Amino acid sequence: MFLTSTVEQEALPSNPAPPDKPAKVEPLAPARYKVEFTASEDLRDKLKRLEALTPGCDLASVIDAAVSEKLERVETKRYGQTNKPRKDLEDADTTPGGRNISAPVKRAVWERDGSQCTFFSDEGTRCPERHRLEFHHDNPYALGGDRSANNIRLLCKTHNAFMAERDYGKEKMDQFRRRSA
Repeated sequence: MFLTSTVEQEALPSNPAPPDKPAKVEPLAPARYKVEFTASEDLRDKLKRLEALTPGCDLASVIDAAVSEKLERVETKRYGQTNKPRKDLEDADTTPGGRNISAPVKRAVWERDGSQCTFFSDEGTRCPERHRLEFHHDNPYALGGDRSANNIRLLCKTHNAFMAERDYGKEKMDQFRRRSA
């Protein structure tokens, strides 16, 4: 990945307003991209510090390593992805009564569903979404559904909301949305 960053040289406030120009990602060649964004002075300073701590690495390599590390931590927390799992699916608590889905179940569902929304249209087309995925209980948690991989599947945020309306009704979900807004 080729990366350029436009960093303003004049002093910027510590909490700058959103940039005037959104970030741009432009293809240069197969598997090569130009990424351009405006950064705060604080981010510029952090990048310089990180670059100094990793001699021999260019800015693109430093950012790639930092993003990879952050992505690994977020995926571990959200989807149970890890190189050294502490528990297997057989050891996971899947009984009803708790809302949390164990990491082994999350890993099994992620793998089984191919890291993609599992919603199918009436015409039989599978939703292609691979981002903003959520775990959905086919037999809803609030109605006694368990936390097993057989009862849980991946849905994108939109289809999870659609299924919740189907399970609980539009009025109930509207109440929930008003409370969380």
